[in-house]
Amino acid sequence: MMNREELTLLNIGENLDNIMNLDPRGYGVCRILYDGSRKFTGEPTSTHAAKGLIANVKKGGLVYILTGFILVPWNEAETDGIISSTVFAKFLINAFGAKPVMIIPQECDKAVKAMSKVLGMQIVNDIDSIGENTACVIYFTKNKADAPKQADEILSHGKPCVCFTNEAPGGNKNGYFHNATGVNTTDCEAKFDVLFNKCKELGVWNLSIGDLGNEIGMGAIEEHIRKYIPYAELGGCKAGTGFGILADTAADNIITATVSDWGCNALMAATAFILKKPELFHDASLQAEVMEAAAGAGMLDMYGEARPFIDGFGENINCPMVSLMKALIEYPPTVTDKTQHWFDNTIRKGFFG
Repeated sequence: MMNREELTLLNIGENLDNIMNLDPRGYGVCRILYDGSRKFTGEPTSTHAAKGLIANVKKGGLVYILTGFILVPWNEAETDGIISSTVFAKFLINAFGAKPVMIIPQECDKAVKAMSKVLGMQIVNDIDSIGENTACVIYFTKNKADAPKQADEILSHGKPCVCFTNEAPGGNKNGYFHNATGVNTTDCEAKFDVLFNKCKELGVWNLSIGDLGNEIGMGAIEEHIRKYIPYAELGGCKAGTGFGILADTAADNIITATVSDWGCNALMAATAFILKKPELFHDASLQAEVMEAAAGAGMLDMYGEARPFIDGFGENINCPMVSLMKALIEYPPTVTDKTQHWFDNTIRKGFFG
């Protein structure tokens, strides 16, 4: 029978999953993806991932963060993925004393530096030089032929304890990369999936966040995505590459959300809750600052505008969402002495097993 702590965590996970899958656009893709990812994890995806993160991140351990999607026709990087990943790097330092290694396309460099300044985090470009309150930034190649050698060089500095991908482009079964509507973006994208697969082969715990299916890791729910997501069916991409937009890489742990950044925020909130340190999760004010820093550094919204938006959503949606996530992880401990009888009687009824 479930105890109070387990029931609370279950419902925190349900809350966070629901928030990160709100559907302001109304076209339902997030609901489709979540149905598949929830069945894959067997429990709320935010808390499932948080438990794995806590079990695997080590103090002083390297954590690879693969992120950065290039948009066509502008050939510039988008805000989704890189914003929350930079905040996540700082979160890993504060929560675990880990050594984050942000592996990005070079187009993201200016924005990462601008956001890191807001976060009070130092940046180096050498893994062996990572000190306290420092993240390493490495630019990953767009040349597939060069990717294995660079991946091996990165790994030569030490096996990571976690390989995390967030809105990271992934090639399909033919090795082609695509945007959301099936346009071929292969030449624009960093070939992160080579490094991801090498980490997986080494047994590194991995987690991928995506919001469509063309991101690294989403091959974990291949059948579901091919059946229900536009352009993911065989032959569905406009480039005619045969296998649609679905990334071929399959992560062992996944989170899907309406916006990948929302999924990463839910992961951080869930992790902070389990650690009993909700103060680790950032607030709406900091969310606004990093969004503005990214836009000021030239990062584009999905519609090609350098503005503080993520996937078409401005601060008026992103900031209240962060506030609500933070409030929901702060609240339960404040009512422990007032609600024990409700938990006891609810659990006794057996609905939650």
